[in-house]
Amino acid sequence: MKLIIICYNVAIHQEVMEVLKETGVKNYTRFERAQGVGDLAGPHLGTNVWPAVNSVMIIALEDDKKDKLVEKIKELRKELGKEGVKAFVLPVEEIT
Repeated sequence: MKLIIICYNVAIHQEVMEVLKETGVKNYTRFERAQGVGDLAGPHLGTNVWPAVNSVMIIALEDDKKDKLVEKIKELRKELGKEGVKAFVLPVEEIT
């Protein structure tokens, strides 16, 4: 099992939700108004100077379903460029 963490600009929330729908992902946890700084997109701090913010989704998937989701996120990243979306994949040892 894998844990996929998707960090993205809130401006592309609908596009990320479409990727989840296309890949059959129904279960996730979402954190809104996440702040951070990226090399390409710059600061997303939710302030007057840097007003953009991110969302973070955490998704646990079986190994065989992970590849399709990660590939779609890569495609979205190429399509949108600087808007900002990244996926991180981690192993899951146990779910209680």
